[in-house]
Amino acid sequence: MTPGPRRIGWSELPRETRAAVEAHAGSVTEVDRVEMGERSDIASVLDTRAGRVFAKGVPAADRQAAWLENEARINPYVAGLAPPLMWRVQAGGWLVLGFEYIEGRHAVYAPGSADMAKLAAVLRSLQETPCPDVVYRRAEWRWKEFTDRPETMAGEAMIHADLNPGNVLITEDRAYVVDWAGTCRGAGWVELAMLIPRLIGHGHGPAEAEEWAAQFAPWRDAAAEDVDLFVAAESSRWDKVAADWPYPRIVLTANTARQWKEWRRGR
Repeated sequence: MTPGPRRIGWSELPRETRAAVEAHAGSVTEVDRVEMGERSDIASVLDTRAGRVFAKGVPAADRQAAWLENEARINPYVAGLAPPLMWRVQAGGWLVLGFEYIEGRHAVYAPGSADMAKLAAVLRSLQETPCPDVVYRRAEWRWKEFTDRPETMAGEAMIHADLNPGNVLITEDRAYVVDWAGTCRGAGWVELAMLIPRLIGHGHGPAEAEEWAAQFAPWRDAAAEDVDLFVAAESSRWDKVAADWPYPRIVLTANTARQWKEWRRGR
């Protein structure tokens, strides 16, 4: 994971790309640029004659295009969890995906937040969704550099792998999960283990965060020694990312992963 490339505006896209998008979405009448996200050069809410759509894209030759293609492949299998993919455009040297626009806000993970119940509901739905064959990345690949036992993370559950609050949209009655580019296959408890440092970073204590995760069967069934191995590997991984990219949000997650590791060691 690295911070994304320079974010550009709709008007900076090649004319051919914009024309191809409008052929699918309708004439664009207004654009709201979105700054959240890491893997897209362009991310904008487009007002069109056919309605609103969220568009994200990168140059087709960029290595980040593989992540967007991964997201496009997975989208049909996460209906009801993610905004539907409306169209895929490759033109003018760019790859652009257009998703149904969801009127919502980013989740609040603070203790006592009502969003936590909606997060739990969408997580439960995710855990009940079979992992499709198009998900070829495996969780153990992600940590093989940081532990000599990455096989403890292996499994057949579908793991979103980046449930930061910016990737969870809250509406009046539910939550949606966006940015499925890094989805992988692994043990069901790994998703929850990746989420715990996020919760700690938003004010939950380690014990409180683990208690929240314990509402899910995969967490309750996980072997403590496997979780301990994961925690050590995840802390090392975040330390490396923070050393390479010392952005405040990355340093925060590295610090909370370390805090969780130290707490588990001191229990």
